Amino acid sequence: MLDTEYIENVLKGKDGLEFQKSCVNFLRKKYGGAFQEVESMGPLGDGGKDGCVFETREYFAMSSWSENIATKIRNDFNNCLAKNLEVKKFIFVTNRKIGPKECDIMDEIRLEYPDIKIEVLSHKDIAKDLINYSQREVLAMLGKPVPFFDDKTVYFEECLERQVTFTLWESVKDSMHLYIIWIIFVGLFAVSFFLVEANWGKTLCFVVISGLMLVYMHYNIDSLRNYKYAHKILYLLLFDKLRILDEVVLDEETHLTIRRNSVWNFTINRRSVDCTKRGCTGKVFLTNQEDGTLVGRCEKDKINHIYKVDNNFYGELL
Repeated sequence: MLDTEYIENVLKGKDGLEFQKSCVNFLRKKYGGAFQEVESMGPLGDGGKDGCVFETREYFAMSSWSENIATKIRNDFNNCLAKNLEVKKFIFVTNRKIGPKECDIMDEIRLEYPDIKIEVLSHKDIAKDLINYSQREVLAMLGKPVPFFDDKTVYFEECLERQVTFTLWESVKDSMHLYIIWIIFVGLFAVSFFLVEANWGKTLCFVVISGLMLVYMHYNIDSLRNYKYAHKILYLLLFDKLRILDEVVLDEETHLTIRRNSVWNFTINRRSVDCTKRGCTGKVFLTNQEDGTLVGRCEKDKINHIYKVDNNFYGELL
C-alpha cells in the first residue's frame, strides 16, 4: 500500500523534465481532457506556462529549481501575463521548499494583480491528492514500475546498458558513415551493372565493391556502432509522431524505443519483460500495430504470447 510519504519522496527526487512529466500526468488525471500541456517552442519558450485549463483560464508553471525560486515565480508569472490574453489563476508547481522570500513575492503579485489568484502546488499537495487513486494509477503517474498486480500484468523496463542520450545533430553525425556506405555501394553497383556487359565482369565488380565496403566498415567500426537511426528520427519529427516527453518504438528489429526529452534531445532505450505465459522463458519486446498502438510479442511465440501495452509501458497478457 502506497502512503503520502513515499509519493512525496519520489516527487522530491525528480528534476527537470522528469518532475514536469509527473506533474503533467497528475494534472491530466485530475482535469481530464480540459488540461492542455504546453510545449516549448524553441526561442519563443512556453510563454511562462507548462500547462493550462483554458475553460477556467488557469495556468501552470512547473519547476524543480532549488535556487532563486522567488525570481523564477516572478519571471514565469510575468511571461504568462504578457503572452496570454486573460489569466484568472496562476499556479506555480514545485517540489522545492517555499520560504519567506517566495511568499513575499507572491504577496507582491497579489497586491499588483488583485483579480488574479496566485497559488503554489507543492509535491506534498500532489501526494495528498494522489493517495486517493489506485496504486497502479499512482505508479504510472510517477513513472514507476508496478511491483505486482496479477499474472497477466507486466511492466516493460528500460535496459540501462543500452540507454543512450544524444542530440539530433549527434544522431546525424553518428549515422553518416552507414549512409555513406550504402550510397557508395548502390552507386558503384548501378554504374558497373550498366557499363559492364559480360556476366563475369559484373560478378567481379560486385566482389570488388563488396570487398571495398567491408574494408571501409572495418576501419570505421566504432562509428558504425554509434549508428542512431537519424532518418527514422527525422521522419518521426516531420510527421509529428514524436512529441516532447513521448516515447515510441524506433526500430522493431532491434527492439529499440526513443524518448524525446526536449526539442532536440533524445534517449534511445530497449524495453523488455519476461514472458508470464506458463512454461515460457522468452523475452517480450515492443512492436507497433497498424493503428499506432503498442503491443508486446514474445520472442518464443509471437502469435500466441501477445501483450496489450499502454502509453506508460504496462502490458496485459491477452
